[in-house]
Amino acid sequence: MPADFGYINARVRGLKAQLLAPEFYTDALGASDFRAFLNALSQTPYGRELEEAQARYGGGLGAVDEALGRSFYSTTRTLLSVADGLPERLLKLLLLRYDLHNLKAIARAKHAEREAEDVTGALMPAGALKPAVLENIAAAPDLSAAAQALAITGHPLGRAFSQASARYASEGDLYAFELALDRAYFEVLIAEAASGDFPADFVRYVQREIDATNIRTALKVQGTGEVSADELFVRGGKEVRRATFESLLAGDTQALANTSFAAVAEAGGLTEAEEILRGALESAARKLYLRDPLGVGVVLHYLRLRETEAAKLRLLARGKFYGVPRAQLEQELGSA
Repeated sequence: MPADFGYINARVRGLKAQLLAPEFYTDALGASDFRAFLNALSQTPYGRELEEAQARYGGGLGAVDEALGRSFYSTTRTLLSVADGLPERLLKLLLLRYDLHNLKAIARAKHAEREAEDVTGALMPAGALKPAVLENIAAAPDLSAAAQALAITGHPLGRAFSQASARYASEGDLYAFELALDRAYFEVLIAEAASGDFPADFVRYVQREIDATNIRTALKVQGTGEVSADELFVRGGKEVRRATFESLLAGDTQALANTSFAAVAEAGGLTEAEEILRGALESAARKLYLRDPLGVGVVLHYLRLRETEAAKLRLLARGKFYGVPRAQLEQELGSA
């Protein structure tokens, strides 16, 4: 297998050609109902997975979620199968982000006392945790049992998940639980990057993700009373230092004025701020891809495009299933 991104990126360019064109979303918005949407989706590269999912789940939303998840997982396994050496290490780190996402989604479902089937639509299997393993963790009766199911896998986030679930059992603080997982995730990335052979652009992107996480955290807890920066701040970023973070906690968003996240200071609320942060990360991924067409940025950019595609398709599916008016659905798609 190749030890550089040349062949992998050639595969990714082929995969990018299969991304859904804008015309699909226009046609899907005009679909008369959920059945018509399913028919349109069956004519896309998701067709095979959708057919298999319908055999298992019938013709409901579960089939769409299953098809999207299985397709994404299959794609990432293909990429891993042609990677070796440093590219394989980098790819696995990129995919660890989806394990983090999935574990948070399961935690939120347990916190809300939802059934295991209800969390399926939020999962994006792509990392080390296979779909069957995620289903097993999601089926656990509570977070403590979920932690035991995860521990068996030897996953790098397993210890943090176990410790966070123990704290959650006594305090019931879901946000503290999620932040503990964020910290553990970035600690893994930083430790790997410290090996010295990772591309500088990749390390910089990780630092931007840490910065975005700290900004998001500070904005969420503003005005909630006394909070400890020690418990909230994630180390390892570049532009959002501890002093900047503390200023944000105090409500001073102008502390971001001299950073690449300055637009957040003008956001009208958390939702708009989140859109700005997501846009900044997507822009950074795109710049990484354009700067080095033979580097890891090509894969990173593609993965973010697939995330966006999946989010839009899930929105469309739910909109058509529940009869959401076209104008409202179109607006929600623009924010996905």
